[in-house]
Amino acid sequence: MIEQAVAAVSRAREEGRNRLILRLFLPRDGELTPPDESWVGGIMQLYATCSPLARELLQKLGVSVAGVPPSLKEQRLDESGVDGESVWMAQSSRPQDDTVGFVQPSAEQIERVSEVSSSAGSRPVLLINPQWKERDDPLDALSRKGGFLGSLGSFLGGKAATEAKLDELGFIDAYTLAQYRCRGSIICLQLSYPYGWTAFYRQGVQDEQWTPLLALDVRPTYQQVEEALQEANVPFRMTEFDSIV
Repeated sequence: MIEQAVAAVSRAREEGRNRLILRLFLPRDGELTPPDESWVGGIMQLYATCSPLARELLQKLGVSVAGVPPSLKEQRLDESGVDGESVWMAQSSRPQDDTVGFVQPSAEQIERVSEVSSSAGSRPVLLINPQWKERDDPLDALSRKGGFLGSLGSFLGGKAATEAKLDELGFIDAYTLAQYRCRGSIICLQLSYPYGWTAFYRQGVQDEQWTPLLALDVRPTYQQVEEALQEANVPFRMTEFDSIV
């Protein structure tokens, strides 16, 4: 996963895109796992796993000069110490080769992100596993409305204002992994710049082989994935643990 993310970032940078969002799975019990509500320790348990992963990512992206790798330094951003936010800095002996990676930034850190982006110039700034959700919820839809309703939606946690600011700063999605279940199969969605989205499936937990299902320029909807499973004659299961019915 890290190698894929590094490759996606490198391809984006070759095209002059240096403000990048990455959503990674996190290692747990020897497997890569979506950073969702199943993590019993919440945001701090996620942070304890995400921060070392971010460090490894920046280390692989860093540029060595005369055989000397960049130095890596982390600064916590959450004053309370319980919000699971930090920023990693990979500092090379040549400042133009520095890289910055925000770990699990919340919407409250957007001004900090804006300040760093303004001073970074062409150096890459990464947002790694931001705390706002990739998919929309009702508050996100409300925040996109105009006037009072839009303001209310943003106040209650809708991400429209955050997305607008990130667009203004030039951020794009460079690498994303997402997972859910459809018709009893396990679905993994992958975005890897600039190749768009690919959906893979496994037929329950006993199936260890990810099989490509469909590829699209935009994120496939649940309905598109369901139709593709049916067209591929993938059997329906009551759950991912059950036998085929």
